[in-house]
Amino acid sequence: MDRIDLRIFSRLVSDPFRSDAALGREVGLTGKAVRLRRRRIEAHRVISEYGVHPAAQVLGRHPVTWRYVGEEREDLPIAELSRIEDLAYVMRFRPAFHRVVRFTRDPDAPPDPRLARLLGRPVGGPLGETMPAPAIPAEALSPVDWKVLEAVVADPRAPFATGARRARLSPRTFRVHRAKLDAAGVLQNAMILDLEHEVGIATFGIWLRVDGSFDPSGLDRVRLWDRPHWTRHPRGVYLLGSADNYFEARRLELELRSLPGVVGADPLIPAGGFFNRDRFVGWIRTERERRSRSPTRA
Repeated sequence: MDRIDLRIFSRLVSDPFRSDAALGREVGLTGKAVRLRRRRIEAHRVISEYGVHPAAQVLGRHPVTWRYVGEEREDLPIAELSRIEDLAYVMRFRPAFHRVVRFTRDPDAPPDPRLARLLGRPVGGPLGETMPAPAIPAEALSPVDWKVLEAVVADPRAPFATGARRARLSPRTFRVHRAKLDAAGVLQNAMILDLEHEVGIATFGIWLRVDGSFDPSGLDRVRLWDRPHWTRHPRGVYLLGSADNYFEARRLELELRSLPGVVGADPLIPAGGFFNRDRFVGWIRTERERRSRSPTRA
């Protein structure tokens, strides 16, 4: 990856719907040149999944996040993870760290013992991460909205014409409704990244545990790929950044560790994961069918 690749990559992480043409205007390339670079990034599995999914509240569920630490393993046990009924996705980090998100019916759901057997011991309690509720309640979604939602989750980067065919809508109708769902926060993003396959510009990931004296403005000096990801329990922030070389990346890690209010730091490199796309599509279809059987709203 070079600096142009990094700019394309960072914009896709924050907005997976951004078109190649729009990316090209931002980085000074043609849409075709961006498409070639994007496909190379995807082929190298640096972006493993464009994990677009509905907000949990739309599905009548609650997002619950747990962390697990265990032994290093080459591959995730996908078949066994798929059998956990409320599992939404898993993000894997080196060394031996997993972030697991479940969409539960119970907001106070306990840790699933199967996950401990598959991924290692749970660390602390569920994380109080902020996953904002959408601006549109599920009851206000139209039948067309549900069809668009299913098509987008099934293939987030598909052209409008392809998504429209899947949803059996006109491209214009599909475009309008997708934009509405995206703007209202109904569509959310859990990109699965694998920096073990990244070659070129030096990258780093670090988890900072902080106390009440920590000043977030100290993060402004670091070149980040994505916004800082905060958690409340324990209070901390996860950062993905880059540098000109690995010496500089290491210097930045040490600088972050020394910021006032930092009480602990762990280097974590994204190493892929599992996004349960089929589960999400199934949940959407179940909700859509349930609502289609309900009495028409006044």
